[in-house]
Amino acid sequence: MNAKLRTIELDSETIQRLEASASARGLSVAELLAEFVGEDEPPATDWEAMRRAGRGPWAPEVLAEDARRLADFQTLDEGVPWAEVKAWMESWGSPNELSTPKPRKI
Repeated sequence: MNAKLRTIELDSETIQRLEASASARGLSVAELLAEFVGEDEPPATDWEAMRRAGRGPWAPEVLAEDARRLADFQTLDEGVPWAEVKAWMESWGSPNELSTPKPRKI
């Protein structure tokens, strides 16, 4: 396949979201975007192979960040209720996109 490369402009928040989503799935941003607009059937992710290889959500840096966040939660006893997180995520890309929910004592 001869891919024609193009440059697109994105705001920094969108770039950060794309990078985080791609990293969590063990993909490059280009691969993630290709899945969004690509084939009728997106390619299946081999989660077991990623786990065995320590990639994607099992990458050492991702696991360390998860452990750090869990320790923060246990120490500070702060978080965001799921209903608020869900409403925030569902608003992404809408004209009435919600602000990121702020952690608080729960």
